[in-house]
Amino acid sequence: MTLYEDRFDTDWDHLDRDEAMERAFALGVAASLGQRNQDEYEDIHQAMGTNYDASIVELAYKEGKQKGTKRKRAVDNATDVEDIWEAVISAELDDVDPADDDDTTSRATDLPSAVSDPPEMTEQPDRDPEQTEFPDFLE
Repeated sequence: MTLYEDRFDTDWDHLDRDEAMERAFALGVAASLGQRNQDEYEDIHQAMGTNYDASIVELAYKEGKQKGTKRKRAVDNATDVEDIWEAVISAELDDVDPADDDDTTSRATDLPSAVSDPPEMTEQPDRDPEQTEFPDFLE
């Protein structure tokens, strides 16, 4: 049984986009550690209903592969593959209490800041909205 199969069930009927992204990321990490599962990746890719969702799955797979390779290079060669797997997967996919986590780096499943942190729209304009000032050249 592979590291991926230990964490994720491969007997699924339907995946939403978030689940597919997490699984594709994990498959990328596993592939970087020499445990490639091409059939599962293709099944996840084909399960996506739109080309947009399929491209997100591809990007998650590539990012997982990149982060797994980066972590593998950063640690000693004597480090166990399972330790690398746990370090990368837990850092990216496991929910960590924000109070315990001082690291502000983005995770693979985070939304872009433009979507997740909308600006506050509570301020009122200084003047009445019906009062419009004409530009100087029209006065």
